[in-house]
Amino acid sequence: MKRLALSLMVLSVLLAPALLLSQIRGPAKMLGIVLDQDTGAPIEGVTIKAYFKDTDTSVTPSPVTDKEGKWKALFIRTGMWSLDFQKPGYLPQKLSYRVVFEMGFKVPEIEIRLKKMQGVVVKSDTLKELEKGDALYNEKKYPEAISAYEALLAKAPDFYVIKKNIGDCYFAMQNYEKALENYLQVNEKQPDRADLLIAIANAYNNWGKPDQALEWYKKVPVTGIRDVNSAYNTGVVFANSGNQADALKYFQKAVEIDPQFADGYYQLGLCQVAVGATPEAVAALNKFIELAPDSADAPTAKAIVETLTKK
Repeated sequence: MKRLALSLMVLSVLLAPALLLSQIRGPAKMLGIVLDQDTGAPIEGVTIKAYFKDTDTSVTPSPVTDKEGKWKALFIRTGMWSLDFQKPGYLPQKLSYRVVFEMGFKVPEIEIRLKKMQGVVVKSDTLKELEKGDALYNEKKYPEAISAYEALLAKAPDFYVIKKNIGDCYFAMQNYEKALENYLQVNEKQPDRADLLIAIANAYNNWGKPDQALEWYKKVPVTGIRDVNSAYNTGVVFANSGNQADALKYFQKAVEIDPQFADGYYQLGLCQVAVGATPEAVAALNKFIELAPDSADAPTAKAIVETLTKK
């Protein structure tokens, strides 16, 4: 019996990586190129963190751009992916991207342009601490990740952007006060960074300070959002505060980023009802019903459409 139990335990250890990999395995792929925003030159060494929300898993190891600025992720699942583009010395970018697969379908190349941070020089040997911190963060070892990021900051004091990573660790640990402390220090030098504004607003919101959260959400430029969750969450906060007109803009952005985002159409339709945009509301709610016919909100959506279309 002991031998059998040991064999099963060993088998489970051997199978665990394969089971984890199967959660993101599929027939599709992503291809992309990263360029310098100012010069248009390809950027080598950009790390692309590809996260699949449905299974709470990431592509490992993360793709990295080559000398031509190109990268790829092969044999992945279809659906919505969250992509983070990071390279020391450049402002990071985050976007949502829906992966599809059809026979004969030519996969489009995702083009990203990163803005170089002025006055920031990071030596190659400090990148090991960044990689170490990111790995620990992905393993949800947040205190250890903070230590790695702080070690990097000690070696490269000008690399202040790493405080966003430190803030993310504290946020995950639900220490919103410390998260804000780090976010705000980065915001002083990067006041127009959309993902940072949303992070600050989210921290205030989770900390139980909705008024401060709303003030920061108001600063988020709609045009600067390329992540569907950021657009949707910002819209929800505005809607909950009774500001339907502003919420409308963010829900529109969410379905623009992901035309298959059912919940985005539902909230968009509700906002359009509130502002009296009846034809638009009917179209949005019908799209929601088409995408999510089995949703718990589908009967409500159908009832609203029936009421709005009665002559």
